[in-house]
Amino acid sequence: MLHRNGAQQRQDDEVFESITVTAQRGIPSLHYVLQQPMVRHLRSYSLSSQSSLSHADLPDSHLSESHLSRSPFQHITLSVDDATDVEIESELMHTGERSVLNQPEFGPIRWVIQRGDQVDTYTGSTLFHVRLQNPEVFDLHYADLTSRVLRGKSIAELSDQIHVAVLGHYDRLPAIPLPEVVRCVEQLRSPRQSVRISAQQELLRWGTPIIPMLQQQLATDLELEQRACLSETIRMLRPRVEDTPRSLAMLMINDLEFWSLTKPQLTPNEWILVSQHLQQMGVAKSRPHDASVTSVAPR
Repeated sequence: MLHRNGAQQRQDDEVFESITVTAQRGIPSLHYVLQQPMVRHLRSYSLSSQSSLSHADLPDSHLSESHLSRSPFQHITLSVDDATDVEIESELMHTGERSVLNQPEFGPIRWVIQRGDQVDTYTGSTLFHVRLQNPEVFDLHYADLTSRVLRGKSIAELSDQIHVAVLGHYDRLPAIPLPEVVRCVEQLRSPRQSVRISAQQELLRWGTPIIPMLQQQLATDLELEQRACLSETIRMLRPRVEDTPRSLAMLMINDLEFWSLTKPQLTPNEWILVSQHLQQMGVAKSRPHDASVTSVAPR
C-alpha cells in the first residue's frame, strides 16, 4: 500500500477538512475530519419516524444565501487504524444526533445511532447490509462521504446495480450448493495436510459467491486451526481490485440476509427467482433471517 506521511487542512467558506497520515512498522493509519453545512442533505431527505429531525429543521427551497449560511452543520471524523479497522463518526450539530460506524478487518460492521437516551444498533457483513436496515438515516450521515470515497458512486446506486446484475443473468448464476461448501470446511480439520490443501483449493476455485456461506460457517463450532484456515480462505477470496456491480453481485448472490433486507425493493416475480435460487443452494433452509437491529433506551 502506497502512502505519504504528513498532514494537511483547508478552510473553504463553511467547509473545513483536515487529514493526517502516520505509519507504524510501515503500516499506515489515517485520521480525517470534515465539517460542512447540511443544506443539500436535508433538502433531499424525506423524514422518517426513526429520525430525530423535525420539519422545523428543514430549510425551505426559497431561502436566501444568507439563510443557507446559517444552516445546520455536520461534523464527521474518519479513522483508519493500521490500514484495517475503520471508524466513521457523524454528528448533526443542531440536533445532537450521533452516528458511529465501525468496520473491522473481519467480522460484522456495527452501526450505532444515538438520539438523546435512544440508542439504535445495527449490524451487517457489508455496508450494503447496514444501509438497507435504515437507508434514509444512513444516507443523511454518510452518503456524501461514501460518494467521495467511491469516486462519485453511491451505496444506494451500487445496491440497485447488484439487483440488476443478479436478476439480469439469473439463468447463468453459479450453482454452488451449501452442502458442498460445508463438506470442504469439514475437510479443513483433517489430520492429513493433502486433504486440507485440496479442500482449500476447491473453496478458492468457487470464488466470491461462497464468502457468505463461509462467514456463516465461521459462526459455528470450529476447531482452532480449522477456523484459522477458513479465515485465511476468506481473506484470499476477497477481491483486491476495485469493486464493480458484477463483482459485488457475485459476493451477494448467495447471501440470504442481503436478499431478505432488499426484499421490499423487489417485485413479487423477482423475489420468487431469488428465493428459488437460495433454496437450490440450500442457503434459505439453513439460515432463517433474523432481525439485526436492537433499540435500547439507556437509563
